[in-house]
Amino acid sequence: MGGSVFSLKRKGDYRLQLTRTLKKPGRYKVELYLFTPHESNFSAWTLAERQFFFSTLSHRFGLMGLPDTDRISKADSSFALLSPHYEIMYGSWLFQYRASMDRLRQQIQSSGLTEEPLKRALRLSQTFAQRLRRSVPGQSSQQRYFRQMDIYFSWYVEQFLLECMTLEGYQELEAELKEDIEEYLREEYRIRKEREYLSDFHGSPTRVWNRMSLYHRLLEYPVLLRSKITELGEGTRKLVKAGSTMLIMSLFTYFLFNARAGTQQLSLALLLIIALTYAVRDLLRDDMITAITRRLRKGKPRWKIRLLMPYTKKLMAQQLVWLDYRKLPGLPQQVLEHSGKWATNEERQIICYRSVLNLDKGALERDKIQERLSLDCEHLCEMIQASRNQLFVSEDQDNPFASIQAHPIDKQHDYNLLLVYTEPGESHSQAQRWRLRLGANGIVQCETKKAHWPDPAEQQAAAWRPRLGAVWRRR
Repeated sequence: MGGSVFSLKRKGDYRLQLTRTLKKPGRYKVELYLFTPHESNFSAWTLAERQFFFSTLSHRFGLMGLPDTDRISKADSSFALLSPHYEIMYGSWLFQYRASMDRLRQQIQSSGLTEEPLKRALRLSQTFAQRLRRSVPGQSSQQRYFRQMDIYFSWYVEQFLLECMTLEGYQELEAELKEDIEEYLREEYRIRKEREYLSDFHGSPTRVWNRMSLYHRLLEYPVLLRSKITELGEGTRKLVKAGSTMLIMSLFTYFLFNARAGTQQLSLALLLIIALTYAVRDLLRDDMITAITRRLRKGKPRWKIRLLMPYTKKLMAQQLVWLDYRKLPGLPQQVLEHSGKWATNEERQIICYRSVLNLDKGALERDKIQERLSLDCEHLCEMIQASRNQLFVSEDQDNPFASIQAHPIDKQHDYNLLLVYTEPGESHSQAQRWRLRLGANGIVQCETKKAHWPDPAEQQAAAWRPRLGAVWRRR
C-alpha cells in the first residue's frame, strides 16, 4: 500500500506508525479519531490533551529523493563535495529504500511469501548497494556518515532476508532464488570483514539492535523536516485573565466602598468577607480562565507548526493542529453518520486529532515527502488493570477430572482507530479504519477493518442536500 493511502506498521510493543507519500503540493487534511472502549476510564484527568499531543502522538515529515532526479544527480557528482548536500541526498535514498522494503514486507505478511516480492526485494537491495558503494567520500564527516549508512544497510537487508527464510513457504521457492539470496548474504559478510565492520555486529542481540536503532536515528536526522511549534491562544488567555481580574476587583472595590460608607468602620465580619472573597477568587480563577478561553477558542487550532528544511532552515510547509476529547454527539456529522456498532456509547471519550498541512510547491522540486503519524499506546496500556482471573479447563476429555489446567486471563481493551483524509484539489474525503487490541504489556492485535465510508458521488449528493433544503425553505 502506498501513495495517498496510509499504511500501518507496528514499531515495538507499544508503537504504531502510519505512513504515506506526498507527491504534489497543496492542502492536505488529516483527521484521526481514536474511540476508547467502554471499560476504559480515559479522560482529560487521566491524560491531558497537551500531554497526549507531546508524548503519545507524533506527526513528522521526511524527504524522499525522486528516482529521476536521483539519476540526474548521480551523473553530476559535484553535490558530493559539499555537506550537508551529501547527507541529505544519501539520507533521502535510504528513506526511499526503506519505504519500498516496508511495503514489500507488508505485502508478504498479508498475502504470504511468494517469489515476486522476494525477487523485488533482492533487486532493490542490490541496486541500492551498488549506488551506495560506488564511491567513498573524502571528507571525514562524510566518511563517518557513509560508514554508518553502509553498516545499517547491510544489517537491515540481512534482517529482512533472514526473516523471510523463517516464514512458511520459503523452502518451496525456486532453488535458484534461494541460492541468489544466500550468495548475496555471503557477499555482505565478506564486505563487512573487508571494511572492518564486524565489531558493530558483535554483542548481545539487544545491544546490536539498540546500536542499529541509534544509527538509523543519526542517518535520518538530515532528511527530517525541522518542526517549530507555536502554541496558539496565549494572547486570548492573557486577555481573559486581565478581563476577569478587572471585573472581580471592580466588584470587590464597589462592595468595599459601599460597606465602608454604610458602617463608617471596618468590622471583623467585613474583614472575613474580604478574606473569603480573595480565597474564592484564587480557587475559581484558573478554572474560570481556562473555561472561558476554551469557549472563545472553540473550533480554532491549538498549535501552529512551521516545517523547515534541514540545515538551510528554508520554510517548506505550515501545519495547523487541533486536538481535543469529545463525546459521540460532538463528532462531525459525516463521522457520526458512518460510525458503525463500534461507536454507539455516548458516554465514551473520543480522541480527535486534526491536521491541515499547506505544502509549498518548492518543497517538491527535488523530493517527495513521507508523512509519518506515530501513536504510542504505552499510556493507554498503563490504564489497563492487571487481572488475576483464571479459566479452568479439563485437558482429558475421556477422563475430565484427571487433569485440570488453570489458564490466566489477560485483561484487554479494544480501541477503534478511524483515519479520514483529503487530498489537494479534491472535495471528497477517504477513510481507513483499524481495530487495536491493547493489553497491559502492549499491543496484542492490530486488525484492518472496513470503514464503510461513502464514495465521492455519495459525498457530493450529501453536500447538496442542505443547500437544496435551504433554497426550498426560502421559496
